[in-house]
Amino acid sequence: MLAHVFGVVALFAVALLLGATWYEAVVMAPNYARDVPASIVIARQFLARATPARYFRVVAPIAQILTLVAVILDWHGPGYVPFLIGLVTLVLADVFTYTFHYPRLAIMFNGSGAQDAAALGRAARQWAAGNVIRGLMLAVVFFALLGGTIHLAQHLYA
Repeated sequence: MLAHVFGVVALFAVALLLGATWYEAVVMAPNYARDVPASIVIARQFLARATPARYFRVVAPIAQILTLVAVILDWHGPGYVPFLIGLVTLVLADVFTYTFHYPRLAIMFNGSGAQDAAALGRAARQWAAGNVIRGLMLAVVFFALLGGTIHLAQHLYA
């Protein structure tokens, strides 16, 4: 029963990540690449107080911990395999974020306003494409956790 509770709460945390990621893909990414370098300067001004990292750096580790606990509590149980798939994919999404996204975000947001427009535009386009990939990875996590919680619920409450 406890594995089910952690699976449901992990599913909620992943839903928060998934929604925020697709929001960035649909709303933020087109604005970043709209009129480089002016759009990057405006984005830097807009995101001067807080960035999406403030959100993702809190919610992503919470989702990973909750999913890990669900895997441990349901070890070799009915939801084990989908929970494990979700955990591995969630960790891979974070590795992708740190190795692919952060370098592009550094180009876009840590440099001066006088940076090369071509490099800024390329970084913005690559970040946008990578964000779609990350969104698809999080969708896999979401459906894996959903499948695990449904399977576990069927087993527990049948």
